[in-house]
Amino acid sequence: MAAAAEPKEVKLYGAWGSAHAAMARNALELKGVRYEYAEEDLESKSEALLRLNPIHGGKVPVLVIDGRPLAESLVILEYLDEAWPVRAPRMLPPQDQPRARAAARFWVRFFHDKVSPLSHEVLFAAEGDERAGLVREMKEQMGVMEAGIRRDFPLGGGEEEGPFLHGRQPGLLDVILGSCAAGTRVLSAVAGEELVEPGVLPRVHASLVAFDELVAGFGTSVPHDRLLARLLERKERARAAPA
Repeated sequence: MAAAAEPKEVKLYGAWGSAHAAMARNALELKGVRYEYAEEDLESKSEALLRLNPIHGGKVPVLVIDGRPLAESLVILEYLDEAWPVRAPRMLPPQDQPRARAAARFWVRFFHDKVSPLSHEVLFAAEGDERAGLVREMKEQMGVMEAGIRRDFPLGGGEEEGPFLHGRQPGLLDVILGSCAAGTRVLSAVAGEELVEPGVLPRVHASLVAFDELVAGFGTSVPHDRLLARLLERKERARAAPA
């Protein structure tokens, strides 16, 4: 089968501080795909962004390939893996490992459905018992994911050992978790305790550290103190808004 033609236009619409946009941007950088980046102000979205992603009200990221848009970070990550299959790293295990591919997708969905929503709740919760309970729940869910990763992707289980969840190179889970690193540090600062402790979540912690180092030169990371300041400002505006 002939290889697909290289697209003439690859353009990513993203926004500073958006973990989902960082996922798409980090994947493009890791794959070595040449692309144009368009920074969006999510409080004053461009007509182009609203036109490209009307279903989600102009949410980022949106990846435009030769004029045709793709929305949602996970959809974009899997598209990049299929559109550039010979470029390392692979987002998913090889096609001849369907169980591993399914497990990776399962834990991505678990993170999206069970862990990620708690981050917003922790940030906007009242201090005291309410926030402490949410932090405890988030750490419990992360513990479930850690145990599942250790079971489904055991060290020495056939993959080359390395700091990432699939070995020496980052995969889908690493890109998603690693792109949330700044947000994780923000939540730890708000909670007053580490959410990802190396002794409790060793596989997740090792992946985050290695991914941080890998993408340091991409320009996709944001200082967590600046991100915290912006999120706290947004929280105060939400509180001040009329009911």
